Amino acid sequence: MSSAQLWSRPWALADLKGRHRLAIESGTITLGDNRRGGLWLYVPSAAPVSVNGSENGGEKVAGFDHSSERRALLTLPLPVRRRPGVIVRASGQETVIQWPSLPERPPATLTPQTDNERAAYALFIRAQAVWDRLRDVDSALGDPARLWAELRRRWTSDEHFEPQMDIIVRHAIVLTQTLDELDRAPRRILRRTHKQLPISRVQELDRRSMTWLTRQAGVTLAERAGDRQRILAVAREENFDTLENRVLRSYAELAQHIAIAYLDRNDAKRASVRARIVDDYRRRCKRLGRDLAKRGVRVAEPGVMPNFVLQQNPRYHQVWEAWHELLDRDRVYDDLWRWQGRSWEEFCALAVMVSLVSVPGARLIASAPLNFMGEQNRGSWVVHDNPLGVFYLERQRLVLEVRYRMKEPGAYRADFAAPIWITIGHINEIKRSLTSVAVWPVWDVRGGIVEQEPGELKDVLQLGLKAGIRAGVVIRPAIDNRSADSERASSVLALTLGTQGRALWESLERLSSFLSSLTFAEAQR
Repeated sequence: MSSAQLWSRPWALADLKGRHRLAIESGTITLGDNRRGGLWLYVPSAAPVSVNGSENGGEKVAGFDHSSERRALLTLPLPVRRRPGVIVRASGQETVIQWPSLPERPPATLTPQTDNERAAYALFIRAQAVWDRLRDVDSALGDPARLWAELRRRWTSDEHFEPQMDIIVRHAIVLTQTLDELDRAPRRILRRTHKQLPISRVQELDRRSMTWLTRQAGVTLAERAGDRQRILAVAREENFDTLENRVLRSYAELAQHIAIAYLDRNDAKRASVRARIVDDYRRRCKRLGRDLAKRGVRVAEPGVMPNFVLQQNPRYHQVWEAWHELLDRDRVYDDLWRWQGRSWEEFCALAVMVSLVSVPGARLIASAPLNFMGEQNRGSWVVHDNPLGVFYLERQRLVLEVRYRMKEPGAYRADFAAPIWITIGHINEIKRSLTSVAVWPVWDVRGGIVEQEPGELKDVLQLGLKAGIRAGVVIRPAIDNRSADSERASSVLALTLGTQGRALWESLERLSSFLSSLTFAEAQR
């Protein structure tokens, strides 16, 4: 292959039938509605590649290039908007990749009305839910020795019923009283206007009023007031449309939508304390936004400069800071959308470790230290060493080793571009070859099993027998969190993985059962 290619599967190089490959040519490539997986760019040389105008625009798949063959496989970011798409310059050609059926990243304040908006919202909620599962690592790191057991407890048991702590939960705890006080008595100003007022209510006349009065027919004030007995006078009216109230309304409306999203992605835990707190806060924010709109308060645009009240008034200053926290979170969501495939890959690596903890007789004897970053690196949040974990099965006399994003997986394994490898070895049998299990997390826009994919992978893995690659797992997102799905063809498992509830723990059980069967077969081999 002398030119760059767009792949729809990471194992496309090992597929001798040439499926899932599309040659890159100058011009525009439009992906069809049947496109489900992510975007991988294969470059057969070490030549520089530009993605969206930057040589660092794509993310290299670790371990795909090696000393004997300088090549690269890049994960491409998903476009936030359909236009202009993803712009790739490789092999001396510039190509625009457009994906019309891929939903655009929805705004945080979207209330979905159409099918396209509902699809975009569901995909956005899934990306956030994956992030929640990754943040479970940060919560579980309080006891590093029990990290994987704690993750298993959180993901497979109702005992840990509280959903992930989130910025909107903190706001609901801290700002509830502040919003109630501002709703009861928002700051207002008195503005001078000129209105036709009854004579009995006139308090002030200015030059404009006097000029109007002298032009009226009559001699006395009553005559000049006419039949309605009204004259033009200065009136002072309450006005709530101040900058601080605009910020308050903008915050309330944004917080309401973020609270809805939090409840949607934790739908299985609606009865938890945190979910009830957030739901109550959602109702407060909705009422506050409605009350301010009735009082004529407009919304504030992001980027406005704070006035004296927003800086010095304690209650309004709290709202100002909370509003900017939500706006900053919204910017994080842009990168979360672009790199959903990388986050999904990381979530699946954690799921493999949790599944191995559940294998009967498996004992974790070594675990790499993990660090959860405060900011993502292209969808990646967890920093780790390799191997990620080592398990000992005493009865089968086997050692299982999990490696994730290896820099040097070996020439044979590099061709399969699997980010996760499970290696099975026999105790005290050095001459016996090791068995490898390739795990491919494949982000999917719709979710669900792809028909006949296990059979396809069974054929692909035949090329890896010399390297001891005897099994494979492909993990795609579940369509929803009500149930998991799986399909098996001999030593290949296609599995869907949910982000919560039944679809999560059921998937982990099926993966654990599959890995158990592999260890049993390996012990007999």
